[in-house]
This record gives sequence, structure tokens and C-alpha cells, in this order.
Amino acid sequence: MIRLFVLTGIFMMLLSACFYNNTADNGKTKQKEDPLEITWTAILYAPAPPSDVVISKIEEATNTELSFTWVPDAVSEDKITIALASHTLTKVVTIQDIKSTAYLNAARGGVFWEIGPYLKDFPNLSKMNPSILQDTAIDGKNYGIYRERDLSRQGIIIRKDWLEKLGLPEPETLNDLYDIFVAFKERDPDGNLIHDTFGIPDRNDLVFGIFKTLASYEGAPNSWGLKDGKLVPDFMFKEYMDTMKFMKKLYVEKLINPDFAVTSKQQQWDYFTNEHAGVYIGNMDDSKNLNSALLKVNPDAQLDLINRINGPDGKPHIWSQAGHNGVYVFPKSQVKTEEELKRILAFFDRLGDPDIYRLTQLGIEGIHYKVIGERVYENISGAAAAIEKDVRPLSSIQVTVPELLKPDNDPIRKKNILFNADNVNFIVANPVDALESVTFNEKGNELNQIIEDATYDFILGSIDEAGFQKAIAVWSEQGGDQVIDEYNDAYHAAH
Repeated sequence: MIRLFVLTGIFMMLLSACFYNNTADNGKTKQKEDPLEITWTAILYAPAPPSDVVISKIEEATNTELSFTWVPDAVSEDKITIALASHTLTKVVTIQDIKSTAYLNAARGGVFWEIGPYLKDFPNLSKMNPSILQDTAIDGKNYGIYRERDLSRQGIIIRKDWLEKLGLPEPETLNDLYDIFVAFKERDPDGNLIHDTFGIPDRNDLVFGIFKTLASYEGAPNSWGLKDGKLVPDFMFKEYMDTMKFMKKLYVEKLINPDFAVTSKQQQWDYFTNEHAGVYIGNMDDSKNLNSALLKVNPDAQLDLINRINGPDGKPHIWSQAGHNGVYVFPKSQVKTEEELKRILAFFDRLGDPDIYRLTQLGIEGIHYKVIGERVYENISGAAAAIEKDVRPLSSIQVTVPELLKPDNDPIRKKNILFNADNVNFIVANPVDALESVTFNEKGNELNQIIEDATYDFILGSIDEAGFQKAIAVWSEQGGDQVIDEYNDAYHAAH
């Protein structure tokens, strides 16, 4: 009897212990299941922030509660610089200009977590490109997850139906492009018997507007180039001047919107999608959304893509980006513990999984697109407005790029993917991407502004070649010569 009592007591103790352990385990499980709250400063490339339709699905799949602060691209650098200075940061901050003084000072001042040592612990993040990680590092340390992009997405989006109506072939050279601009202005391509069209719209951006791509077509280097064995900036090359003269010709002959120097990206898009202009030079990925907007205005409109324009040497050239569009960083003031950092990194790792990536790029299956075969999809008929509202703005939260479903009913998108890959065959790299100049870190914005102002002044006719050379002299005197020396020292040390 005593033995039975003892055994019963032992059993009850074990049962109680098991209950306690299960309760503790359940408490831990419950704690793990609590959604991770993430505040995020993200860049907005669309006219309006996204709805919650797709975001709620991402939250559900990743066990998170996402709170976005959407910053329009046109003012993003200023807004983020102010946030860094005022310490009004979110848990995730998108940094586009990784060489800005504000970002470099903040990183070196210990504002952000160094994440490099953690990347190996995550299946997608551990596969990030070592070269891009090196290019986005500061003093050999990685503070951000880079936003992966194709090396070059630049090309031409053109009204195919206008070309066919006017009997014009696809352009192969800059002269061909110029002839098309003239025809689109003078020959009534929209057939409304009114001279209300012009060649090409531009915006107030010398990099992602039309200028830098035109400069590539002229054969200019990508921001910096070698001249007589020495690195010098692109504006010291003849091809830069040739591009300014070409742009000035477009402006004088009214082949470009006269307000291009103060035009936003959305206004540039509106010129094209409202059928005021027939050529768009820029990111070929824009073709998808430009086409959707254009078809609302004219259901019979047809677009095409062109990525090879031969330069004076008879060969195509296109400027290359660095394989990224900035980084996501994590301020220590908001992400207070290593445990929380790891959970956030795990979330970013999930963004690289195919199911989440499809949500950010295609939307929700059955609402925005449908799968029609092995790794093939098509957009659902009539879903264009929903895609614009729910999906398009989410392109800015992309991380690593897994293989995506291939479009079936979208020849423009197919060609877009093909041409992005083809651009790699003739890209022009920026030789200072992985280099650093202390003077440029400190004075880069001011130095860039000198040349930007002078470039616009030349195109608009306010200064001539001599005036532009004077601006270069000012650039040199105010720190430019030091920048040249520092980049050359770093370049020759690396080679």
C-alpha cells in the first residue's frame, strides 16, 4: 500500500512537472507567435501608398505587423537626412544614397547595427552577392541589407503604333532617335489633326531621367572614367559635352517638354501616358505600369522596347548600376536587442522566399494574377487598377530576387526581362563604385550641385561652353581636385 502511494505520488509529481513544462513551453510558443512589430521608412515610387490588401497577406505569412512611413522618391534623400539628424528613425530605414555624408557619419557613429556577422545564419541572406556586399560595406563592415537590382535596366520604351503609322523603322543610332523625335512632333502621330505632340518627356534628374542614358549612347563613361591613365569625372569628357549639345538641340527645337528641368517623375509619366510624347527613355521596368496607364487612355496603343542604340563607334553602350539600389538599415535606438534584430533579419530573409516575393511583385493569386502553366502566369483581366493600387508601390521593399514566374500574356514584360539580361553584354561600369573619397563624402552634395546647375544652364542656354568650363574650375577649386586625387589613390591601391 505504501509502495502504491509512493508510486502514485511520483506519478503525480511527474504529471505536475510535465504540466508545468508544457505550460512553460506553451508560454514560450505563445511568445514566439506574437507578431513582430516593424516600423519601416520606405521609398514611394508610385503616386500613392499601397492599400493593405497585399500587405496584410505579407503580415499573415511572416507573422508581423508592418507600419510603413512612405517617403516620395523625389524628396527621399532630404527626408532621410533630416530623420538621421533629428533621430526620428523607424526600426527599418531605406537608404538609397549609401555614399551620402549623413549616412556614412551615422554608420560610423554607431547609429546602426552591424549585420554582417548574422547573414550566414539565414538561408537567403547568406547567399547575397559577396561583391555587392563589399561595395555596400563601410570600412569593411555591412550595416545594411542591399536592395538587389539588375545591373542595368535602362533602355527605350516607344510607341510602336506611332512608328508604324508614320512608316518609321526602329532606331539604331542617336541620329535615328532624333529623326523619330522630329516625326513625333511634326507628323501628327496620334491622328487628331492638332500639333500637340512632341518627341520625348524628361524630368529633373540627370541620372534616372534621359541625360545619363543619352550620354551612354554617346559613349560617355559612367560617372567616372580613365583618361590618360587617370580617373576623372564624366563631365570632363567630350561625350558629356556632346550630350549637353544634343539635349540643348531637343530643347531649342521643342522636341522635349520645356519644363523638363522642374518636372517630376509622375509628370514625366503623364506626358507619355496621356499621349503627348511617344518615346520614354529610362528604366525598362517602367514599361509595365506605363502600358497599363496608357491603355486606359487609348486601348489601341502599342508599346515596344529597344535596348541597343549604337554609339559613334558603332557599338551599343549602357551605364551600369552597382547591382543594388541602396540598403535597409536598422537603428539601435529602435531595434534595442540582438534578439529583436535577429527576428527582423529573419523577416527580411522571408522576403526573399518565392511566395513572399510573388506577393510584392505580382500580388495575390486569383485576384491580381493566375498561374496557367509550369512557372507561367498571366494578369487577370480587369485587374490593372487593383495591381496599380495594391501591388505596384511594393516594388520598393524588394530584397534578394528569387526566380519569378514568367509572364505569358505580356510580350512587353517578356522583352523587358530579356533586355535587362542582354544589357549585361555591353554595360559600362562605374570605376569608383567600390572606392571612397573622404572629400567627396564631406562635400559631394555641394560639388554635384555645381555641375548639375551648370549642365541645366548649358542645355537651357544660360551659359556656353566657356561658362561650363568655369563651373568645372569652381568644382575643382572647392574640393573637386582633392576628390580626383583621393579616388585615384584608392583606385591604384586596389589595382
